[in-house]
Amino acid sequence: MKKYKYQMHIHTAPCSACGQMSPKELCQSLHENGYQGTALTNHFYHGNSGIDRSLSWNDFVSAYEKDYNECLEEARKYDLDIIFGIEEAVVPGLELLCYGITPKILYDNPELQNCSLEEFVEIMHKNGAVLIQAHPFREAFYIPNPGHLPVELIDGVEIYNKGNSTEEMNQKALAFANEHPHLIKTSSADAHTTDRVMFGGIITEKRIKSSQELAEVLRAGSYQLIIPGEEI
Repeated sequence: MKKYKYQMHIHTAPCSACGQMSPKELCQSLHENGYQGTALTNHFYHGNSGIDRSLSWNDFVSAYEKDYNECLEEARKYDLDIIFGIEEAVVPGLELLCYGITPKILYDNPELQNCSLEEFVEIMHKNGAVLIQAHPFREAFYIPNPGHLPVELIDGVEIYNKGNSTEEMNQKALAFANEHPHLIKTSSADAHTTDRVMFGGIITEKRIKSSQELAEVLRAGSYQLIIPGEEI
């Protein structure tokens, strides 16, 4: 039976200020490294966004959506699946990967500009999102309180993150997830450059055509994690 590899955490330029690959370069790299597609999780309003926050809300979301639409266009050349998502930092330095949403949900909820963590989670869950904490034990000078978000507010955690976590941080994330068996586990490259796209991700037995389908796969646990040297 054919299986499909998907990345779960990717940044492109100029949407993410830290991104160093264009949608075209991303799609080429996914194809060359044997991935069927990716969740495109650029930094959103409170994260390391490359978009001007002085724009109106609709214009901001439109500019955010631009990289996604360019990826969709480029993906047709390789028959890839590009899945819409966001990475948001409602709490300083602690970020959520949001799967299962659409651009329309962002357009329809301008209160996302100023809401609390609890309000953000409520809006996302009301709209069918799966919320995964990215690199939950990452430590950096700009993270005042490293660690996990309240377990009752998240659906899962990245237990493997190549781009922004050390082995020790990943092991802490795995231990935390194992302490809370209901949490969804994910693996990602957290890639900002083409030479990092090939690390981590998930393997499924069916193609994932939309963000909603990805959310269903995650909730059902119908996937395998890609973690170098390990099987989870």
